[in-house]
Amino acid sequence: MVFRIGVDSKRCLPNVVMQSVLNWNVLNTMKYVLCFVLGSICGMGGQVFANENAVEDYVFEKTVQIVFDGSSATVTNDDPENIEVSQTGGDIAIVSELKEGVAVILSGKGGIGSVQIACAEPAKVVLNGLELTGTTIAPIESLSTNRVFVVLASGKENILQEGTNKISGKGILASAGSMIISGTGSLNFEGAVKRHAICSSGGSVIIRGGDILVSSAANDGVHAEVDFQMDNGTLSIPGAVGDGVDCAGDITINGGSILFSSDVADIRGLKCDGQVRINGGLINMNIGGVQSKGIKCTDAGIHGGTMLIDLSGDVLLETVQVLTTNLSRVTTNNYVAPSYCSAMKCSGNTTITAGSVTVTHTGIAGRGISTDGDFIMSGGNLDFYMTGKSSATYKNESASTDVSASDCVVAKGNMNIYGGNLTAIATGNAGDGISCDGEMSIGQSGIKDTPVLTVKTKGSKVALSGSGMSASYANPKAIKSTGNMSIDGGRIFVTTRYDGGEGIESKGSVTINAGVLEIEAYDDCINATKSLVINGGLVYCYSAGNDAIDSNGTLTINGGTIIASGTTAPEEGFDCDQNTFKITGGILIGTGGATSTPTSSQCTQRSIVYKGTGTADTTFQIKSSDGDVLVYKIPRTYSSSGGGGFGGPGGGPPGGGGMVLLFSSPNLDSAVTYTITTGGSITSGSDFHGYHTGASVSGGTTLKTFKPASMVTTVQ
Repeated sequence: MVFRIGVDSKRCLPNVVMQSVLNWNVLNTMKYVLCFVLGSICGMGGQVFANENAVEDYVFEKTVQIVFDGSSATVTNDDPENIEVSQTGGDIAIVSELKEGVAVILSGKGGIGSVQIACAEPAKVVLNGLELTGTTIAPIESLSTNRVFVVLASGKENILQEGTNKISGKGILASAGSMIISGTGSLNFEGAVKRHAICSSGGSVIIRGGDILVSSAANDGVHAEVDFQMDNGTLSIPGAVGDGVDCAGDITINGGSILFSSDVADIRGLKCDGQVRINGGLINMNIGGVQSKGIKCTDAGIHGGTMLIDLSGDVLLETVQVLTTNLSRVTTNNYVAPSYCSAMKCSGNTTITAGSVTVTHTGIAGRGISTDGDFIMSGGNLDFYMTGKSSATYKNESASTDVSASDCVVAKGNMNIYGGNLTAIATGNAGDGISCDGEMSIGQSGIKDTPVLTVKTKGSKVALSGSGMSASYANPKAIKSTGNMSIDGGRIFVTTRYDGGEGIESKGSVTINAGVLEIEAYDDCINATKSLVINGGLVYCYSAGNDAIDSNGTLTINGGTIIASGTTAPEEGFDCDQNTFKITGGILIGTGGATSTPTSSQCTQRSIVYKGTGTADTTFQIKSSDGDVLVYKIPRTYSSSGGGGFGGPGGGPPGGGGMVLLFSSPNLDSAVTYTITTGGSITSGSDFHGYHTGASVSGGTTLKTFKPASMVTTVQ
């Protein structure tokens, strides 16, 4: 609440005595302090406003009407005793010490001049069909630190121009305090020389209505030294040389529409030093400049609204020079630091709870969302279509050969995706879907169908250095984390197309507790550097050119249903590079040219390893007198050409053929005789990528009979 009482202050003429303006602002600040104290102690204070930014909650009893005509203007002042108006041609200064607000109504076509306002109370400026071009002074400027309400009269078109001369002040429409724009009329900014279109040099800019068009601005479309807020109306900025909106505080979008387009290098559609909060409205941007950003801020929160951002700018591969001195010797170290064209760049954290975001990119090496902190998503719909190419190779800060690619979502911190829908498609070489340098968590325990992640990479790997077995590549990754990764629910659909494309990769450990994962990759579908643990969920992995599931450390299966199809030898359905492959529960079906053998001493659930041939779409059945334990359609053809391998960790020797199938189930009984048949016909039941449950099988050819007497039984 704000309490107001009248306080005398020194009268001033802002066009003549600038020191008076300083005195005015100092006294005005003292007035509000005194006002608050007296109002609190004595119950004084005049009017109390529930919303001090709502012009409709204020009373403006006094008016000054100004009609411009060329280089002159006609002024009508209904209280000349208390409202002082000075005029030189079309340049007009208004000073009021009234404790009531003053309304200044401006109209007229083809005006050349300016209006400067200094009032002891918030002023209202009504643009009622005004065309005004500034001379050496801003067309409209409020010099006091009080709020100024700019109202765009209904049905009226207004045009403000800086003109050919550089004006004083920082904006074409300027204020020293906060500026609140409302109404249903229109306002167009044209002919900027050096200034912002809208500028508050000491307060916030709030847009509550109106149709605002920045046809041209030599700097920012909107510039505020505190905050920017959009509640309603339309703000279109197709012609700013600088940023669309730039403020030192926070940006809050509650409603309305912001339309921004620019091909200028290194600009931002929305830029602030604080937080960006999007609660509603529409943001539509076309960003074509090198290293330009749609949104740049510290922290970002998307809680509603719709964002459509089309990127076509390229990455900037900037050379950084570092000088180091060792006594008299100076060493120069040069490296390249990429700066991307991004839809959103945050130096802090990004949080998404609701809303819709669609990002497309067609330039070289862009970013959808890039955050230096954590990325947290619990709702909303995110769609990324990054079709940009990769950059040329360069030496990075570590003196290693590197390349920049088009990635959808990148976090230097942790990534937690608890809900919502995220589609990430990267088609450029070495482009990633979603990745983080910290730990990644997907889904929530007990929640089955959310989040939904659809992640696709369609590019191939990029050669960086070396050749043959020692070659180094930048590989496209669909879902990647440097730290540990846990999947606790949701539905995850992953596709990679070309050589080097991996589905899910962690440089730490991967733990899958629940959820549905359907992964088709050229390279490994799931790869963990340290360990892989599956406790539950439905997991389908099909690799076109490598292992289906690969742990460079240990592999533990405690539950779930896992179907893993690797390619021909030496690749495997399950690949465990260390000596511990532990199975204690779940359903495992793995096919490949080879397999890692479960570690008998660590397992509590029986497995069989079958070696033979396999033909695509042929039924493979394991049954006993009590019924089926496995009905599975072979996913691809594994023809016999002299071997293939199975046995210890890492699978069999290279160069073999045929199929090696690993199957484990809690229903395998050491005392029961089982029969393997192939080629039968399946009717009824349900199907999860070839694994049939509740099915009826007729016909088929018997291949083998066996008893799983050992914890791991080999059948061939």
